[in-house]
Amino acid sequence: MQKNPWTNWVEKIRAIAQNGITYTDGGFDLERYQQLQDIAHEMTALLAGAPIEKVDHYFLPETGYTTPKLDIRAGVFQEGRILLVRERSDGCWALPGGWADVCESPALGAERETLEESGYIVKARKLVAVRDVHKHPYSPRNPHHLIKMLFLCELKGGSPTANIEISEVGFFEPDQLPHLSQGRTIASDIALMKQHHENNGLPTEFDK
Repeated sequence: MQKNPWTNWVEKIRAIAQNGITYTDGGFDLERYQQLQDIAHEMTALLAGAPIEKVDHYFLPETGYTTPKLDIRAGVFQEGRILLVRERSDGCWALPGGWADVCESPALGAERETLEESGYIVKARKLVAVRDVHKHPYSPRNPHHLIKMLFLCELKGGSPTANIEISEVGFFEPDQLPHLSQGRTIASDIALMKQHHENNGLPTEFDK
């Protein structure tokens, strides 16, 4: 998949700056790393067409060594149909999920996110895939480098429940999907979930 090289370069500059700020002894180097961080934020704002203040607010709270962020998604089937939730933020549909929480395993995170977003109780049964978003057509691209973990989950109970982030909950035929929230879930995520649901012996997939 063809990527805008400037986006990759900006991410690398921002990571170098943040790592430098974290580990430098201070003085001259600290000032230069802070300047480099400012330049990366200005470039991000220009590429995104967003105010620099918004970019600063988005990135400056993060400290420490730069690592990818972890996004967890759950694949839940009922009579061959897959569970999707409708995001209030864009009006589109996605696999239930979200950011991994500190002090919680990814599998438990998939179960928790599904309950919170859909009202359904599930049990994580299999890690289907570990996906680097840079290698797949997720759009719009998140300013952070994301790794997605896709879990196949078993439906145990519960009932559909909307909340402050989710307006609708439903099950859909994998070949008759509603408009997807492409930054969260793409059609190939669902196709992969379906393959593993129908053949549990398939190995976990990962990008190289």
